[in-house]
Amino acid sequence: MPIRGEIRIVHFLPGRVRLRVAALKGQPQLAQEIQAAFDGLPGLTGIRTNTATGSVLITYDPHRILAEDGGERLRTVLQQQLPDLDVDQVIRALGGSPQGR
Repeated sequence: MPIRGEIRIVHFLPGRVRLRVAALKGQPQLAQEIQAAFDGLPGLTGIRTNTATGSVLITYDPHRILAEDGGERLRTVLQQQLPDLDVDQVIRALGGSPQGR
């Protein structure tokens, strides 16, 4: 189920990115759906959600996250799960190219 509303990057370091997802607060079912959607993505090393703060912490291997398919699987999951997120901003932060470039 896509999560709508305010979604923004609040912190980024190589290997980890923290998102603030307002709609996640108090919604443990949504947290489980997000975790399941990201499970198995190449290069992803972890995903933690916090329904008290509306936080999603994504940890990844910076050398693998975009390598296998240029980040297209990651882009697809982000667009499906968090459609109001600026996905191109996330991909650029990870070192990839925005879609269509």
